[in-house]
Amino acid sequence: MAKGKPATGMLMVATPIVVAATIVALVLYSVIGGGPAVACAGSAGAVDPDHVPAGPVAGYGGEQLTYAAVIMNAAVPLGLTRQAQVTAVMTAMGEGSLQNIGYGDDTAGVTNPDGTPTCSLGLFQQQWCLPGWGTREQVMDPAYAATQFYTRLAQVPDWESLEPTIAAHKVQRNADPFHYEEFFAAADQVVTAITSGTDGDTPTGGCAGNGVLAFPLSPGYSITSGYGPRSSPVAGASAWHPAVDLQHWPSPCRDQIYSISDGTVTYVGGIQATIKSPDGWSVSYLHMRRADIAVTVGDTITAGQPIALVGNEGPSSGCHLDLRINTDGTTDPAIAALPAGEDQGGPASASGFVDPEAFYQAFGMQLCPPDTCRSAR
Repeated sequence: MAKGKPATGMLMVATPIVVAATIVALVLYSVIGGGPAVACAGSAGAVDPDHVPAGPVAGYGGEQLTYAAVIMNAAVPLGLTRQAQVTAVMTAMGEGSLQNIGYGDDTAGVTNPDGTPTCSLGLFQQQWCLPGWGTREQVMDPAYAATQFYTRLAQVPDWESLEPTIAAHKVQRNADPFHYEEFFAAADQVVTAITSGTDGDTPTGGCAGNGVLAFPLSPGYSITSGYGPRSSPVAGASAWHPAVDLQHWPSPCRDQIYSISDGTVTYVGGIQATIKSPDGWSVSYLHMRRADIAVTVGDTITAGQPIALVGNEGPSSGCHLDLRINTDGTTDPAIAALPAGEDQGGPASASGFVDPEAFYQAFGMQLCPPDTCRSAR
């Protein structure tokens, strides 16, 4: 249960509109059930709670991942986004480690701010004795509890622009507004793993965009430094950047990195991992701690597979992902035709490296989609 938590939903009383939305959501949820896995895009998609990864994922497994899938599905009929799914899973982690708890803070002597006893239960520790949350039985129903959380989250003004922990706090009314922050990265990993779906032990989706490429981070990142000449940000960093720097707001450090393509790991060392695609081009990911790189040379990788965590190693101005693509040896004529660093006045060290944004465009995609990404350019 959340530390120092007074009364979940103490000040959030459901309106008739919210109650109606909850009823509709529950009806639709029972009809939709599990559905096909979807890409890690802005909108939330239905998943199958009966076919979640075996785990552990970020330390969570078994029934915890099943509950996470049920939480994710409750966002779909309300038309909410993947960000809402991550926020809800994060909150349930912070409230009770993704367990449907049949007791509350009252057992530890915790009371509401007005001195009344608490009565919090379930995945989100919702107080069934307060107006608007439902009966004891309802708040113990994972789908109902998740829908209650989402309908209140949607009422928070500009919730998507807030830090997820603050958005969750405005629903849960935790004594510590930043309590949920430590669970954000794990929730992001869990949502991605469940969204990927499984076919035996083989991922079938991942954070794929709309083709053979995937996005290197979950939605919400920015391009903080572009490809080409630049002012060196820190001592030792290149003044001609053969890459783009990506930073995921609001928690860039130890954010999950995903392989953008199928391929084979050809290099792991220091602050870098490199994966070579079947078409001959290679993608390098930089600035990770060696201990946070989850792949080894020779591993076969699929697009969207988690491979490392964002770090701040080497010449770096802060936690971010340096993404660079080298087309030397490619058998794809369209990729071979992309102008490389040496064609654009770059130094010898930029030979073969192309602009990742132009690379994505060659696949009919945007590395920085305007609806989820901001660019410093």
